[in-house]
Amino acid sequence: MPSREMRRMQQKLGMEKKRAQMKKSAGSKRKSGPKKQRVTISQFLTEVKVEMKKVTWPTRDEVLSYTIVVVTTVVLMGGLVYLADILFVKLVDIIVF
Repeated sequence: MPSREMRRMQQKLGMEKKRAQMKKSAGSKRKSGPKKQRVTISQFLTEVKVEMKKVTWPTRDEVLSYTIVVVTTVVLMGGLVYLADILFVKLVDIIVF
């Protein structure tokens, strides 16, 4: 984006109109490339099935341990936010009253 001084100079020289026209025409052009072919629903579902077979799924023990970590972290962070809230309320009460 040109600076304010550059714009003023362009306006004096009549360049502002040309610049606006160029912007307008540049935005209306479409990139012409090869069109993507549509895929049928059955082909899509077949490809999904193939890709899902490639996925490495976690074991039951891994899921359990990850769940414990997440729940513990959420409880601890919730407790910290609760304590910070109580602290700020008490500080505001001391300052205001």
